[in-house]
Amino acid sequence: MTVLLEDEVDVHYGFIYLKPADDDPENELIEARGGQANGLVGAQLSGVLAMITGLHTGKVPLRVELHEAEPVLQENWEEIVEAPLTVTETNYLITTFQDGYELEDPPPGSYRARWYASGMDAARQLDTRLEEEPALDRYLLQLWPAPVVPDAVVKQTSEIAAYWHGVAAETAPPSA
Repeated sequence: MTVLLEDEVDVHYGFIYLKPADDDPENELIEARGGQANGLVGAQLSGVLAMITGLHTGKVPLRVELHEAEPVLQENWEEIVEAPLTVTETNYLITTFQDGYELEDPPPGSYRARWYASGMDAARQLDTRLEEEPALDRYLLQLWPAPVVPDAVVKQTSEIAAYWHGVAAETAPPSA
């Protein structure tokens, strides 16, 4: 396993992207999850993952891992979803509104992405985390080589996750 990124990332409007450095999907946050079962990781835009956080504004702990094979499911997290990702570019970034975080690039290929989240409802209620306040929500993104299969909700406990799963179900898939 390789850790591609481990940091507190500064979110605004409650989203994080994994995307090629030269891509600009920020205007397609809702469309990215259209027609999916899960609403926390939009994977409908080629080569991009659009992830939702509970916190609207402030820093959230994020770890991104690359595995050689499917990792053991960590059931102690409150939210777990999976989605496909096809990496065709090099020079990927984690982006949050106006901020970009460099990470070690995953090699081109087809991946499964597993997004773990905890504390989303508490962070949504807080809305904005100030520097001196402890983090209420935290996230882990795991990637491993796998064939492209539809996304899935593995575990859902929070109201905010249920809301975003509903948004995905009610949003039409992006037009080809």
